[in-house]
Amino acid sequence: MKKICFMLTKSPYGHSETSELLNRAKPGDVVVIAQDAVFGLINPSGDFSRIIQQKRESGVRIVASAPDCQARGIQPFQAMSQVSFAEQVDLICECELFC
Repeated sequence: MKKICFMLTKSPYGHSETSELLNRAKPGDVVVIAQDAVFGLINPSGDFSRIIQQKRESGVRIVASAPDCQARGIQPFQAMSQVSFAEQVDLICECELFC
């Protein structure tokens, strides 16, 4: 099975495709939460956060864009791993497909 990198960029509030993409991730895939999607990381009891937790427990690697979190004043919950722009490029390059 091919390893996919999902790049979530739209806020999960009012954009159903953000959660839909997250739901498509399978164990071994990588999800980068970037741009306005990082707003979904401020509510640990919300639906988006629950999906993140379920996916992490199933073996999906989920990281947040550190520059995007910093630019929006967001501190991600659950000790979410944060990556730089350069590390995001590395994650994309290690996957076979990009969404």
